[in-house]
Amino acid sequence: MNPERPSHGHGRAAEGALLAATTVLMALTGAFFPLPLWLVTPAPLAALAYRYGYRLSIGAAVLMVVLVGYVEQQVFAGLAHAFPAASLRYSLLGMMVVPVTLGLIGLVIGGAWREGAAAGQTLLLAVLAALLPGVALWLGVRLVQGVDLVTVFVDNWLQLARAMADQAAAGGLPPEAVESLRLMVDDTERGFALMRPFLPGFAVVMACLTASLNLALARVLLVRMGEQPAWLPPFARWRFPWPMALGFIAGHGLLLVGAATGNDGVAIVGDNLRLMFHLLFAVQGLAIGWYWLEVWGLAPLWRVLLLAAVLVWLPAVAAWVGVLDTWFNFRRLPAHDDGAAAGDRGDGPRVR
Repeated sequence: MNPERPSHGHGRAAEGALLAATTVLMALTGAFFPLPLWLVTPAPLAALAYRYGYRLSIGAAVLMVVLVGYVEQQVFAGLAHAFPAASLRYSLLGMMVVPVTLGLIGLVIGGAWREGAAAGQTLLLAVLAALLPGVALWLGVRLVQGVDLVTVFVDNWLQLARAMADQAAAGGLPPEAVESLRLMVDDTERGFALMRPFLPGFAVVMACLTASLNLALARVLLVRMGEQPAWLPPFARWRFPWPMALGFIAGHGLLLVGAATGNDGVAIVGDNLRLMFHLLFAVQGLAIGWYWLEVWGLAPLWRVLLLAAVLVWLPAVAAWVGVLDTWFNFRRLPAHDDGAAAGDRGDGPRVR
């Protein structure tokens, strides 16, 4: 018997309660210090869902959303004198999608593993869970109320930052420091205007990173508890399904067409597609490099340093190598090898 696995009901109950409490406390602390706690809050919830089922994990997720919602409501109530009521209401609505998304990511990861899904399938579902609540809320408010939640949120932040700069000036802060604060706010406003067309691509990239991070952390927790949930194959065998390469190619094609015809809309769509798929195939390109460096006998530390240099200075090369590998199979992997898209299935579904 694995000594780390609870052997009786009281031990299991205590462990489940600890995971639930950790989830709720991390979410509450994240309401005041969002980074980095909110990024990893789904991990203990995923372990809870996988090991103890849906009743306790859903209860923990609901409690997390209710408590964070209460805290956020109190914070926004203190800003009632500075913003219109409608603006605050939309901002609170936008903030509340965060704990809902975190809870959904955790439940999806743990639930998918519990039902016997492969690691790649679990990761894909987690990415969708990270995207869907925010997209659905933004689209629903835009269609029903005609309000862009992203613009409202950014405008409120800029207004608050300018008010703080004015208060700092009235409080005797040196004029040079106040001017620096105001310049920073203006730079943020201009930066948002430039980045706004590429928010869909950035959202997908952030969803992929968040889902991957929590997938890895949740598995670390579960392995320490004596479980063996499904996991990805060795990095050297990572290979994504070839149809994904079409998205990468389409992004570059649309970008060229948009530049040639002067159509900004087409170019923006191409840029977003390129952003979404570039990171994916850069990872596959690094996996190819890892494979051949391993074959040539290079020590792991040197492999990491060399591939890190490639990712920093030649990311486009890594991405294109990954794309071409979907057709040319540079590593001569077997045709049935699903790579990172599938992963191992671990011990299968859990019935408890």
